[in-house]
Amino acid sequence: MKTEFSAPAHAVIHDFRSHADRFPFLNWSAIIAGTVLAMAVHFFLGALGVGASLAIFSPLTDAHPGENFSLGAAVVWSLCALVALGCGGVLAGRYSHSLHGGFVHGILVWSITLVIALTFASIGTGTILGGALKILGQGAAVTGQAAAAGVGQAATDAAKRTETQTGSFIDEALQSMPAGSPQATRAKREVGFAVTRLFAPGNDVNSPENRRAVVKALTDHAGMNEADATKTVDGWATSYRNLQSELAAIKARADEQARIAADEISGHLSAAALWAFVGLLLGLLVSAVGGTLGARSAVRHHGTVH
Repeated sequence: MKTEFSAPAHAVIHDFRSHADRFPFLNWSAIIAGTVLAMAVHFFLGALGVGASLAIFSPLTDAHPGENFSLGAAVVWSLCALVALGCGGVLAGRYSHSLHGGFVHGILVWSITLVIALTFASIGTGTILGGALKILGQGAAVTGQAAAAGVGQAATDAAKRTETQTGSFIDEALQSMPAGSPQATRAKREVGFAVTRLFAPGNDVNSPENRRAVVKALTDHAGMNEADATKTVDGWATSYRNLQSELAAIKARADEQARIAADEISGHLSAAALWAFVGLLLGLLVSAVGGTLGARSAVRHHGTVH
């Protein structure tokens, strides 16, 4: 049965169809094509930049990329990303079927590219600002490693020098005894135990009990009288305190250097964070404008957007 429409009904349907053509709808083929083009252009420009020595730093391969961050590198790399996103947005907008759809398609090209960048950055590589995301992700680890390295090395050196000094005290006490004799072996054990306990890290070198133990070990096993043993222990204590003061100064310098290095890296990371935000915002605008321009280009060439 054929349905007849009155003249007003035909006008309403025609008006609805003409308005429907102007409403945006998603052409996913165009969006995917724009995303692929954006990624390809970015890789191409990145390779060109490396060949032209424009890659001032390599955020995808540097062990500590934040340390090598510079404004010049950020500008070069960001321009590559913006050109790539603009090309992708124009292509997606060209086949978006409406002027409004071109704007939306450009935004979706940026969105999908960002998701891909996040995915690649999470596995240690990157694309379209992925390097900036990698820099930010490594920031806390790099800063912590810088501080731990200085403090850890200072602590290791302090332990070695303290152990060496303690060993020299024992050797000094037993230097007059014949090496390899049973008396020398026992003396080394007893004197070594007392000296080690007196100068053990964290113990009080002025402890009367531990000092008496060392004096007794020296008089009983090293052939010293009490006066000589007391004088010897006093000399060791003075040497030990001097060494600890020197080691404390070294540790303080190491801590200061670690703090300065951490502050410097934090400054680079702050710059990288600001760069990433500005780059993402500009990328969104460029991609959206590119989509609109692509749609307008289709209108100029064909009269309507198909």
